[in-house]
Parts: sequence; structure tokens; C-alpha cells
Amino acid sequence: MKNFIFFLFLSIFPSLVYAAGVEHKLNVRIGVFDAARVNMKYNLDKKNYQFTSQVATAGMFGKLYFFDATYSSSGLIKEGKIITKDYSYKTKSSSHDRTKQLVFENGVLDHRLSSLDGTPKRVEITLPETPFDASDMQSIFALLASQVKQNRFCDMEKTIFDGKKLYQIIIKDEGKEYFQDEEVPFSGPSLKCSIYIHNLDEEADYDLLLSTTAERPVYFWILEDKETKMPFLGKIEISSTPLGTLKAYTTAISTEK
Repeated sequence: MKNFIFFLFLSIFPSLVYAAGVEHKLNVRIGVFDAARVNMKYNLDKKNYQFTSQVATAGMFGKLYFFDATYSSSGLIKEGKIITKDYSYKTKSSSHDRTKQLVFENGVLDHRLSSLDGTPKRVEITLPETPFDASDMQSIFALLASQVKQNRFCDMEKTIFDGKKLYQIIIKDEGKEYFQDEEVPFSGPSLKCSIYIHNLDEEADYDLLLSTTAERPVYFWILEDKETKMPFLGKIEISSTPLGTLKAYTTAISTEK
């Protein structure tokens, strides 16, 4: 359940001309089910990024499985590369309370601090031989935001090492199209993009969602606010999951400079 939340971080497309605060509110549906609510607040300028995302199950999903989480990231974007300063999250579910923090020394991933139901744990991290670009999805999309703002193009291929596993992220530009959806209060010209996620660890446990997104794309549409000229996410969609179409759509945005 918790893994599909990463796809909701695709709404990180604020203006890069000045530092800007942006808030997105999204609803998530899976098939006929009302599944989750997402609230994202972030700040991004030409060099720095930081944001917090809050996610909670809702509707029938919330009754069957309670899940509430806060994710935080911060760092630098320098010469087209990511230098992460901090990444952490806190989650509460029907089963457990968890925390995790990745600790960086001079921009290099060093160890992680975590807890399960209040029991703390520290683990030293051995970096993989495979080069990687970031340690969390949020940082990848902060970098993508910069690229989208500068040239309105999505194509990007990056590798994530989260302290345990390696993932390949492939983002493709699907061209421009007119966006309109009855559940989204915004419409207009948009940039359509797709993303594939491949698990690079051959011995990793099977993950249904990662298997699904390796075989078929997650699509998302980026629009531009008419007043502020700031890009924002309209919708994310996975056309086929075991429960039907997964759809995350923006219900409101607010900006602050």
C-alpha cells in the first residue's frame, strides 16, 4: 500500500525564477475506490529545494487500512546534479509506527536511523558499486522540475539508491496535448510525461507495484497557472492495476512568492 505513494510526488514543478512556495491538494482513486488524500508544500529556487508531503488513506481504503505519513526532503541542485542534505519520513499504519532518516556526510550517504514502534536502530550504509543520482524520489523530481521549467521537456533517466535498494527511473516526454478531466478544476495546454520504475536488485523481494510500473507507464500531465505562470500537476494515472485505474488528481493549488 505505502509504495504507491511515491507516485504522488510528481507535483514538484514550481517556478525557478524566484523562490516560491507551492501547495498542492490531491485526491487519489483506485478503481471505484476513494483511496487517499495528499497535501504537498514545497519551496524551490535555482539552487535549493525543500518540501514536505503528507499522505493519508481515505474512504473505503481508510477503513480497511489506516495509513498516515509525512515525508521531508531538502538539498541542493548544482550543475544539474543533486546534493541531498536530508531525507526522512514518519508513518503510522494499522500495523506499525515507523520512522526513517538518511544521514549524509558532506553530501555522501553515510547511515540511516530508523525506528519500529519506538525501538530505534542505526545502520551503516555500504554504497553500491553502481553510480546513483539520488536517494529518494522527491529529489529526482526536484531536478526534473528544474529541467521542465528551463526547456519544457521531460526526458530523464536517473538511478536511486535508498540505502537498501537500487531503482532505475526512466521519464519520457510524450508531447503536448490539451488537458481536460471532469474531476480536475483546471484545463488547458499541457505537457504529458510518462515514468517507468525498474528495480535493479535481482534478489529483492517481489513488489507488485514496481512490477506493474516496470511493464507499463505512469502518465502525468503538467499545466501552467495563468496568473503566476507557474507549472503545476494536473493528474497522475496508471491505467491498469489489480484494482483498476489508479488516478491522482489535483483539486486545488495555492502559490506564494
